[in-house]
Amino acid sequence: MIGGGVEQEAEKRELLGERVKIRPWRRADTLMQERWPRYSEPFSSLWNIPRPYQADRDDQFWTGATEAWAIELRSGTLIGRLSLREIDRQRQSARLGISLAQPYVGQGFGGEALRLFLAYYFGSLGYQRMVLDVAAFNRRAVRCYQRLGFVGLGSEWRHVGNEPVLRLLDEEQYQHLRPYFRRNRFDAQVEFYEMELTREAWLAAGGALI
Repeated sequence: MIGGGVEQEAEKRELLGERVKIRPWRRADTLMQERWPRYSEPFSSLWNIPRPYQADRDDQFWTGATEAWAIELRSGTLIGRLSLREIDRQRQSARLGISLAQPYVGQGFGGEALRLFLAYYFGSLGYQRMVLDVAAFNRRAVRCYQRLGFVGLGSEWRHVGNEPVLRLLDEEQYQHLRPYFRRNRFDAQVEFYEMELTREAWLAAGGALI
């Protein structure tokens, strides 16, 4: 558990949910992940644009370490990955990353896995705050985070260059996504939301701890 600004290593454990389980990430999982089929959503290549470097960030307690967990079906099939980065031991905070294999997107597995992991994150791991960033046009993900209690902290625009997929925005069926993009002749930007969930808010909404 993490407490009082002092890191105390919590043992990673397997977490069992109704349909999924979460366990520590293994080296072999990376090979499995590389075999996942490509996402079918036309703008999926823009979901994970890197965050701009924060020159004014306080690095005294922030670490560059990343911790990862596998999301499996109860049958043992690997379907996703959870990660923590920007781990801040003083503020007891970290940044979430999550990805699901294409065949399992949109079936509620991500929400179930996150509810399970958040109970562990705010419980045994002892964190007080979780942050994440999500592409604003990824409405399915945004709604999932909102249902879990995440609130918006603001947004930022990230450069994506002249990605060929952006031509789809000229088609009528994608007009609802246009507000999340800025385009000119030479460059394009996509909006990302910054979101936060605190342990206090998680518990106030009836979230469990494990």
